[in-house]
This record gives sequence, structure tokens and C-alpha cells, in this order.
Amino acid sequence: MGWSGYILGVLLMLCYTGVLTAQSNGLKGHLAKRKQLKEQQIEAGLPFLSPMIGPGYTPDAGLLFAVGGLLTFKTNREDSLIQRSSLPITFLATTRGNTSLGAKLKSFWNQDKLRINILLAYSDAKDDYFGVGYQSAEETPKGDSTTLYERQGWAFNPEVLFRLAPDLYGGLLVDFNRTNAVEVNPVMAQDPNFLEYGPDNFNAGVGLTLQYDSRDIVVNAWEGVFANIAATFYTPGLGSDNSYQIYLLDLRHYRQIHRQGRTMAFRYKGRFGFGNVPWAEMTRLGGSRELRGYIKGQYRDVDGMHLTAEYRHMFRNKLGELSPHGFTTWVGGGSIFDGFDNMDHWLPNFGFGYRLEVQPRMNLRIDFGFGRESTGVYFDFTEAF
Repeated sequence: MGWSGYILGVLLMLCYTGVLTAQSNGLKGHLAKRKQLKEQQIEAGLPFLSPMIGPGYTPDAGLLFAVGGLLTFKTNREDSLIQRSSLPITFLATTRGNTSLGAKLKSFWNQDKLRINILLAYSDAKDDYFGVGYQSAEETPKGDSTTLYERQGWAFNPEVLFRLAPDLYGGLLVDFNRTNAVEVNPVMAQDPNFLEYGPDNFNAGVGLTLQYDSRDIVVNAWEGVFANIAATFYTPGLGSDNSYQIYLLDLRHYRQIHRQGRTMAFRYKGRFGFGNVPWAEMTRLGGSRELRGYIKGQYRDVDGMHLTAEYRHMFRNKLGELSPHGFTTWVGGGSIFDGFDNMDHWLPNFGFGYRLEVQPRMNLRIDFGFGRESTGVYFDFTEAF
């Protein structure tokens, strides 16, 4: 990505750390008062919005500018035990001409007997398509005449969960998404996987999910286990252009190391497709949450999995209390394949990041990810997992 992405990431760190460093100057009293008011508002269960603005870099989109905010609230201000619901909203514009808007609601209702989660995303982007399978990803050179194409797409994924037993939830999910390749390159126009399904695909599916969740805080766990098994069925009966199934297995474990603010986090995620899975809905590695540092979609196939082990550390201040600053480092790897017999290649991944707590247990994160001949800087709210 060149040094420009790293320089922007460092400048972004300095921008946010500079706000807190200013406490040692004439703004100390003012900032302390604002911090007290924020804590009182959050403690009272009132909605609170933390804005963000800054540059970043990803290997698929190039240099970017992000603006958005993290809205948190309690669905019942009288319930002292229920978690605060969260709604991060981010708008991105990049030097490649891409624009995207995303929002991800995680909400807790009725003494946490009901959970409602919603993902909403829209993008108009110049993207890269390398083909399907490990060999295509490795042998197709990235370029305007080989991988570049323009894609428009949106997704709407609501999920409703009911508590079945302590820490056990089950429910329904719905997935509506559309991908339209409005401009394709010559190599893509001859790719058999692309030609089989065409440039415009609308997919509609309904599924079942079963989750075990003992995490102390969903968006930034220090302790606990999360296990999710889900099956989604896409059918023309719902208006879908394609008929296929996606099965998901997501396992996470969080352990506190010696004190609060030191956490080991582990994740395994597998995504497996059956039926006529279109090119845009195959498992893709990379992006801001899975194998950070890889171009999202360079490695795509019917099936895929990845593993990550991450250490998260929040510093202490002079009083021995947790400060708002921290860091993380991780190592992992993943693979794409079509059937377990073809799982022959493994992609290495590692990285490090900076954390700034903008609300209690709600972090702004800046991650520097490294893959095989690919790197990226990611700017987002809440942890990657």
C-alpha cells in the first residue's frame, strides 16, 4: 500500500491522542467536565453519540475518508443489568471513487429475553474480481484490465433472537441482498463462474440460528464464550434469483489475563455453501474483520474458514485505573476451498492496532493488517470480533 497509508494511520492516532493530551494544558478542566457529563448521561441510560472523522486505507478501496458515529442507548433505563444497545454508522469515500454507507444495530430488550440485530449496507464501488478458487486469486494480476470492475450493491439482514435458557438464544434471520456489476473487465467477462450467474443477482433467504452467549459485554468482551450455528436457505419462493444454502459456524472464546483490560480473544469461523451459490455470495476472506490486510474478495470460493488469536491490552493511568488508550495484536490464518478434500492452501495473517475508548467498553479501533503481499489500515468502531 506504500507509506501513505501508514502515515495516515499514524496521523489519525495522533489526532485522537492529542485530544486527551490537551488535558495537561488549559483545556484540562473543560475536558474533565465534559467527561463527567458523558459518564452521568451514560450511567442514567440516556442515548449518547460519539462522532468520528478521519482518514484510513484498505487494500481494496485505497485511501479513504470516514465520517460517522457510535450511538448507544438502553432500551429500559430502569434496568441496571441490561447491556447498552449500540448502533455504529459509517460513511466512507475513497480516492478510488467508492462510496459506502453501513449501519449495524445490536439491541437488547425485555431484560435481555429478546435481542434484535440489523445490518444495513449500501455501496457503489470499483472493486476487484480475481475469479473463484485459490489458483485464480494467486495467478490473476491485479489491474484495470484484469480485475477491476464497478459494483453496486446493498444488503439488509435483520435477526431476532429469543432467550431459550440462561445464555442460550434461538431465532430467525432474513437476508436480502443485491449485487450488480455495472461495468466488467474483459477477463471477468470470460470467467465461467461469472457467466453462469450473470452480472445482476438478487438473493433472498430465511434462516434459523442458535447461539450460546456468555460474554460479559457483546461488543467488547473480556470474558465468556460465543457459539453461533446458523443455516440460511435462499429460494425463488422468496424472490431470489438463485437457490442455495449457507451454513455458518462461529466460535469465540475470551479470557481475562491477570487483570481487567488484558484479554486473550480466540475465534474460529467457517462458512459453507451448498447448491447454486452465485459468484457474489461465495465465501470471501479479507476486509476489516476477517483476515485484516487482505483484499476482500481476492480469495473467494464456495467454502472458507479462518482462525484468529488476538491479545487486547488497555493501559492504566497514574491512579491505577484503566485509561482510554490501548493496543491489540493478532495472528491468524484462513483458507478457501470447494469441499474439504480441496483445502490445500492456508493464508497467513497478523497485525496490530490502537484502541481509544470513546464510551465505556466501546472502542474506536485503528488496525494495521498484514497478509501475503497485501496490507491495510482499518478505521472502525467496536472490536473486529
